[in-house]
Amino acid sequence: MTVTHESHHTDAPKGTQAIIRAIHLLKAVAAAEQGSSLTELATDLKLSPSTTHRILSALESEGLVSHHASSHRYTLGSAALTIGAHALQKSDIRALARPLLLHLASESGETASLEIPVEGLMLILDEVTGSQIVGARVEVGTRWPVFATSTGKALEVRLCHTRKRFTPETLVGKEELHADILATRERGYAIASGELEPGYVAVGAAVTDRMGLVVAALSIGGPVERLSPDTLGRLGDLVVNSASELSNLLAAR
Repeated sequence: MTVTHESHHTDAPKGTQAIIRAIHLLKAVAAAEQGSSLTELATDLKLSPSTTHRILSALESEGLVSHHASSHRYTLGSAALTIGAHALQKSDIRALARPLLLHLASESGETASLEIPVEGLMLILDEVTGSQIVGARVEVGTRWPVFATSTGKALEVRLCHTRKRFTPETLVGKEELHADILATRERGYAIASGELEPGYVAVGAAVTDRMGLVVAALSIGGPVERLSPDTLGRLGDLVVNSASELSNLLAAR
């Protein structure tokens, strides 16, 4: 694992070295998809094992990192994820996307979501439920694997090496995932049918920024009984149009 830290033109305030070290350590933990060991972190950050352990213990006491005794690895803690979710909820893209989510939910009657890639996963930044009584509940801050979601497929986020089969419909093979990505490109939107949760179908489309880089995705999802193959085309067009509109809004800023 190699961690690259951003360079700063100004020196850190005097007496804050321990804080800077803790921040660098937290960033290093966040950057590792499968977690990091104490030795890896100490080596990457050029710190002694004792110093690294002391900082990690402090971060763990505040819920910012979690230590997994079975694997001896550190990952982000629940407090860090909560802080991140709060920060993301205040982002510009969420404010710009909100009216579009309301429109998608109203037009489809299903759940409309805005998701962004975070640490190799898709994080739900915002959701709006539709008029249908039965459907997905709002879970802002939840993170899902990219290969099993319509939003992850739409962004074509780098797939992790280890792919867990969540349902019998989950695509885990390299060839079948590649074929699915090609189909997504051809139709203009991605489809995830029962791949994350049995009986749940979603369509997603990518959102780009002013540089043309994919930064988010919009989706519509609901039970397979309501999202039949006959309706997916219409919902896919709805998502594509809204994703294009959001991309234009981001490009204009």
